[in-house]
Amino acid sequence: MDKETYPIGKFAELSGIPVRTLHHYDEMGLLRPRRQASGHRIYGTDDLITLQKIIGLKSLGFSLERIRQFINNPKSDMSLAETLDMQKQALEAARAKLDKSLDILERMRANLQHEGELEHDMMFLLIRNMLREDKQREWVAEQLSEQTAMALFDISKDAKVELDRELLAFVQSVKRLSMGASDSAEAEVMIDFYVKRVLGFLDDEAIANFVHIPKEQHEHLEQLVDMPFDDRETAWLDEALAHYASKYGLHGMDQKEGEVL
Repeated sequence: MDKETYPIGKFAELSGIPVRTLHHYDEMGLLRPRRQASGHRIYGTDDLITLQKIIGLKSLGFSLERIRQFINNPKSDMSLAETLDMQKQALEAARAKLDKSLDILERMRANLQHEGELEHDMMFLLIRNMLREDKQREWVAEQLSEQTAMALFDISKDAKVELDRELLAFVQSVKRLSMGASDSAEAEVMIDFYVKRVLGFLDDEAIANFVHIPKEQHEHLEQLVDMPFDDRETAWLDEALAHYASKYGLHGMDQKEGEVL
């Protein structure tokens, strides 16, 4: 093996790694060169090989501490294959999180282009609900049906943006109309649109399951779906829905004895 040695400046030049980074690796116990009597670091060929291992593992997303443990303890209970599998899972989770963030950014941009400026509370309302969509989908699949979950969540970006806009319009309508009577003609039209829109996503299994959802699951859903209504607005919405249901029914769902029409 080539026994040629290099001072830190030359080693940095050969490896492409800054001197400051080599100092850091030495301090961490990742890459410890020999020392001259003067205290200056001297690197050899073996150090270059070790550095390539560090660079390779770092490029895979391993932390420096995990690399240090692996290099200094090659006979660890965890094999390289197991270590790589674990890192692969971590990177896939990170990629999924990044993809979700990119999806939210694209949807927010599309909403801004359509709506113009959004008030901060409306903007963060959208973001909070977008961040909860995985848990919302899980709830719908478990409590209603997988088909309904697919219809609501496994859709194109444009379809998601359309739902975002409808959510904003619904919130704004409730806040505006709640200043008046809950049985007004305008309130009936608004409620009619959203009731039909929601029921349009439900398949027969979801409709059958809906009437049997336990109270605690309704409360769980309220925690998963952010609606920025105060007590007065919430009471008005409950009254408007009750008035609509008593006058027009729910277009396919009969609350009497929990049967589907």
